[in-house]
Amino acid sequence: MTSSAPGQAPSELVCLTGMHRSGTSLLARVASLLGVDLGAPDALMGPGPDNPAGYWENRAVKELDDELLAHLGGAWDQPPLLESGWPLDPGLDPFRERALEILGRDLARPSSADGPTGCKEPRLCLLHPFWRTVVTISHTVVVVRHPVEVVASLRRRNGMEPGQGAILWLRYLLAVTAEPALLLRLDDLTDQPDETAARIAAHLGLPEPARDRLDEVRASHDPALLHRGAGALAPTDPAPSSPNLDLAMVVWNDGEIDVTALPDALRAALAQGWLGPPENRAALDAARAESVELREKLRKWHRRRKAQEAADPDAPLPPLPDVDGEDDEP
Repeated sequence: MTSSAPGQAPSELVCLTGMHRSGTSLLARVASLLGVDLGAPDALMGPGPDNPAGYWENRAVKELDDELLAHLGGAWDQPPLLESGWPLDPGLDPFRERALEILGRDLARPSSADGPTGCKEPRLCLLHPFWRTVVTISHTVVVVRHPVEVVASLRRRNGMEPGQGAILWLRYLLAVTAEPALLLRLDDLTDQPDETAARIAAHLGLPEPARDRLDEVRASHDPALLHRGAGALAPTDPAPSSPNLDLAMVVWNDGEIDVTALPDALRAALAQGWLGPPENRAALDAARAESVELREKLRKWHRRRKAQEAADPDAPLPPLPDVDGEDDEP
C-alpha cells in the first residue's frame, strides 16, 4: 500500500465490501497488494480483538457511515428502510460535505500516482448509493461468505439470533448487487488465492500479479484467524436455523451465489428493508419506550427549571436528569 502524500482527492473510488464477518479485511489486504491505494496508513483502523491482523478500513469513513445510518433511523445490524431515491435527499448534504473532506484528507494522492484508490467498509453494501453522489465508484468487489458461517460468527460475537443474522446477510448482498459488482466467495480468497488475485486484478484493470506478489497474497491469509465450515460453530452450539436462513441458502446456491433465485418483488423488499426479523421490531419498540421516558424526564426538568427561575432567577440550574437512572421527582 502506498502512502497518501498530499495531492488531490480521488475522482474515482474502488468499493471493497461485503457483509460483516465475511472476510472484507482479507479482501482489502489482497487488493492493496495488487496495487489499490487504501489511503493514509495512519487513517486506517488498528487491529482489534476480533481482527488481530487489522481491518484495512478508514476510520473516518466507518464513523461517517455509522452516523449516516443513525441519521436515517438505523444501524449496521438494524439497517433503516432505504427507499428508491433516498441518497438525493438534500438533508444529506452535510454528510456529503464530510465525505468530501475525508476523501481529500485521507485518500488524497499525487496526480502521478499509479493504480486506483480504494475503500473497504462493510456498510458500503448499504450506503454505496450515497457515496455515488459524492464520488464515482469505478468498480465494486464484494466478498461473500457462507451464510451459516456468518450467522454463527454473529451469534458468537454479538449474541445475534440466526433469523436476524440471515436477514442481514441477505440485505447486504441484495443491496450491493443492485449495481454491477464482482462477487467473490471467501473460499476463493482462501483456497484459490492465485486465481482469485488474478480475477481481482483483471476486474480493476491492474497488471497481472507477478509471482513474488502472489507469494505475498498467499502469505496474507492466516487460517487461524478465520473460523471456517464446521469450525464456525462451537461444539456445543446447535446448527442455526430459521426461515430467513433458508432464503439465504437459496441465494447462496451451493456457492454459485444466485441473487436472481428470489422473485424480483421479494429481492426489492429485502434490499430496501421492508422485511426484517422480529428482533428488529422488538429493538424499535424498546428504543421508542426509552425515547418516551427520556422526553418525560426532560419535560419534568424544564418544569422545575421554570419554577426555580420564577422563584430565584439567579439560582443555579437544577441538575439534568440521569438518563440511566430514575427521576426521583413525584
